[in-house]
Amino acid sequence: MHLLETQVDALRSKEKDTDARRTYDQVFDHACLLVLQHLIGEDVFATLDYPVSTGKEAVVFHASGSDGAGKAVKIYRITNSTFKTISVYIEGDPRFKRVKKATKPTLFAWAQKEYLNLVRMQDAGVRVPTPARVEDNVLVMEYIGDDTMPAPLLRNATLQDPQAVFNDTLENLRAIRKAKLVHADLSEYNLLFWDGKVVVIDVGQSVPLDHPRAEEWFHRDIGNIAHFFHRLRVDVTPQSLEKAVLEG
Repeated sequence: MHLLETQVDALRSKEKDTDARRTYDQVFDHACLLVLQHLIGEDVFATLDYPVSTGKEAVVFHASGSDGAGKAVKIYRITNSTFKTISVYIEGDPRFKRVKKATKPTLFAWAQKEYLNLVRMQDAGVRVPTPARVEDNVLVMEYIGDDTMPAPLLRNATLQDPQAVFNDTLENLRAIRKAKLVHADLSEYNLLFWDGKVVVIDVGQSVPLDHPRAEEWFHRDIGNIAHFFHRLRVDVTPQSLEKAVLEG
């Protein structure tokens, strides 16, 4: 535990921004440190290195395995505001109908949900970070990027051939459908671009096709992707994209 606390203290001390330091204080509570220490003891990863992204629902850190391979460690915030945001995606999902409607059980279920969705999508051929382990509010998965930088979001990437990237995105959409899931928050903000390929991320909110709002969220996903690529001069509309996904 001492070594982990030293790593966490080093992360805090490097961060000069007050809000970021407050975020670390929220994320690294005693319970979380125990989970991280257990994962280190199980050799899921060896060191927690530096933050990759900070969002309203979670903070993602770069970690290193004992073999030096990069890992992404996603720690979900245990807060009431996060609970209110994600509970709509838990309710109605038959896989989690027995989860208690309280903050901590819902957030633990959310981490479990993202892990299961990653497994299910990868099995169906969706390009996602390979999941490694989930415990309480901590998810460990493959790190997408290299030693110099994390993979950029699709919206920030320089695309030499938008049509080819669209085609790759379409194949991922078809594979998500094959997994009998709806991403439910798909856009250029939840896709990475690395080595010329699209990688789907942030799948905690993804729901099965029999979810009461699955169709609504599917149409929203389709609209977001169609509008993004249309701005890049790809000949696509929400209607044509939906047809291509469903008939693919």
